Amino acid sequence: MFCREKMGSIHTEEVQRHLRQALNRDKVKLWESPYSREDGTAHQIPENLILKYSEELRLSKDVVAANMEELRLHAVRKLASRRKFQTSGVATLKIKLAGKGNLKCSSFELETTLQILGKAFKKLLSEKCGLAPDHLKPIAVGRVIKDDVPLSSQHISNNAQVLVICLSESEAEAQRKEEQVSKVRRAREGAELLADTLAADDDMEHNGNQYGLQIADQTGRALQIPREEKRALTVAMALNERGKAALKRKQHGEALLLLLEADREFQQCRSEILQAVDNYAILCLDIVWCYLCLKNVTALPDAENRLQKCEQLFHKSYGSNLERLTTVKGSSGQEKALFVRLHLLQGVVFFHQGRRNQAVAELAKADAFLRQLQVDESKLTELMTMGFSGAEARLGLRACSNNLQAAVTHIMQKQEERREIKKKEQEERRQKKLAKKLGKTANGDWVKVDLYNALVNMGFPKGGAVAALQQTNNNIQQAIQVLQDQPELLTLPDPNPGPVSITDEMLAQLVSLGFDPEMSRRALQSCQGMAQRAIDMLLQSGGVLPGVSSASGSTSTSSSSSTSSSSATPSSSSSSDASPAKSPEELQREKEAYEELASDLADHEEDYLDLTLEEESVFLQEYRALLASTLSF
Repeated sequence: MFCREKMGSIHTEEVQRHLRQALNRDKVKLWESPYSREDGTAHQIPENLILKYSEELRLSKDVVAANMEELRLHAVRKLASRRKFQTSGVATLKIKLAGKGNLKCSSFELETTLQILGKAFKKLLSEKCGLAPDHLKPIAVGRVIKDDVPLSSQHISNNAQVLVICLSESEAEAQRKEEQVSKVRRAREGAELLADTLAADDDMEHNGNQYGLQIADQTGRALQIPREEKRALTVAMALNERGKAALKRKQHGEALLLLLEADREFQQCRSEILQAVDNYAILCLDIVWCYLCLKNVTALPDAENRLQKCEQLFHKSYGSNLERLTTVKGSSGQEKALFVRLHLLQGVVFFHQGRRNQAVAELAKADAFLRQLQVDESKLTELMTMGFSGAEARLGLRACSNNLQAAVTHIMQKQEERREIKKKEQEERRQKKLAKKLGKTANGDWVKVDLYNALVNMGFPKGGAVAALQQTNNNIQQAIQVLQDQPELLTLPDPNPGPVSITDEMLAQLVSLGFDPEMSRRALQSCQGMAQRAIDMLLQSGGVLPGVSSASGSTSTSSSSSTSSSSATPSSSSSSDASPAKSPEELQREKEAYEELASDLADHEEDYLDLTLEEESVFLQEYRALLASTLSF
């Protein structure tokens, strides 16, 4: 929340803005004579000029004189900075510190060349503000400044504004500092692990997107996304979730860093992908909200641009009057909370740009949505006494316009939908586990679970069904014929989910028949170590299994071959066969990264809509008061 001092600062900004407009209109150049001397010191501001602006702006002469001197000093410093940059290449950057910490000052100017790397710039900041470089996160033009890239290559120019997030609180909390510094890095590692896991699951796709991440638009239509874009989108959405969780904890500095990381990943996706889902729109909204809570809206050059993108994407997803949302979901009450924040932020940006009429209009829209979303506290309490959570109760009442009985029905319906989703996800995980268990066909495709189930339901044994589908490359008619022609398949054991150790003796049996050692090893793995099945598979495929080139002339069979294969499962792909086993330390780090990511994931899909709107209400009142206090300008 803004304190009284901050509101006074905003009022001063507004006074100076109107005074600057008047000076520009009258072509008064305060940095030139007679107002300034050649050395930049004050000379003389005519009394009649002060009196003129005092009457025009309805301010006291003392206020006008003081603010004219502030504007003069600012103009002189800016001119000196520009000359210095032109002659020496030394730029002046305007620094604003945000976040907690024992800071020497909250804002200052810093001179530096723009050719220095980001990490050298952080060292200069460290010397100025008294915090370690590792605990400073500088942000300019809406991006975190990278350590290994020159400032000039990061779109930073002379007189640019830089927001610096301070991630520490005091020297006594050194351990907590280190934890804060590594949090964003760990969040990215966890998001990338998730993306890599889903990418691996994509290798098990059966006719499209049966397994792994499926992304749909507002209508539930699955979007076909190339692998690299899907990976970027997965990382972005995971980081976005972490950022939203930090935002709910009101850790705005940490949230901003996570959200900007997510934004960087979203930028790797095509615009049509971003327009098909509302995640990116909400990300833009959350980033600007962080800047407001960090009291740095005026230092965000692309705030207006982000909010325009957000509004355009909202209209595309929800309809210009939320009519599309009502058609898809049956109501629009919950999503209106996002529009409260959107119009509030637009109003704040317009206010700081001096676009008063637009600011008034946007704040009025925010107020209108806010009134529609007021929740009856007695009904909220009553729902919570029934055992519903506060979030469920609030979202239910908003969706049903404070109708208690309708809200109960709505909440229970949502709970049932979540149970069904969970049940479906469990079934998908079971199917995926089964698919890995079934292995691959002779041509390298995964055995199709639905065809396997069909054969088992016809009465064929599980082991025989797998073997027949592997031999016939998922042709169910041929598989039935194979099972009828080869009765020995009916006696095969069920698929074994555990790893099979391929011994040198097994391998030698196939190699002695003239088969390639690597192909023999893969065939034995696929056939659960059964030599005759492996021989049949190699004969049908001409001795070469798809996916891996022949190993002849490269590596010979040895005990190391059988040792490396002992850790592989029958369903492993060729890429996983070649990958070294992960150490216990690596597995533990992955486990911790997943757990940390999971702890920040929302309990349900509408968690992002559960805004109490208390902060929005306070900001709305403050900016309306600021507008009212400057109406005389």
